[in-house]
Amino acid sequence: MPESTLQNENKSAIGSPADAGETTGGRAKLASLYERYRDHTLTTPVEVVGFWVAIALPFLYVPLLFTGISSNAELLTFVGLLALNVAALLAGHDHKRE
Repeated sequence: MPESTLQNENKSAIGSPADAGETTGGRAKLASLYERYRDHTLTTPVEVVGFWVAIALPFLYVPLLFTGISSNAELLTFVGLLALNVAALLAGHDHKRE
């Protein structure tokens, strides 16, 4: 690939001005959705529950890991607990951040 082609690709971080407008519009829409989420009445209870579930779930891993994962059912349970913990972390990450 010629050097001039590489230089042209590196100089255009966004692309065209139309792409820049789409990016700005997308950020504005995300900001608007986030504000609606923050103002919703269920946001605080979901964050509280998610936060405390994310704290409590690792205690359920201990018996599973202590006895060892020897069957498919135990493996499925462990993976399910991990997935639930990730979901709880995402739901409760903003609890008491202010």
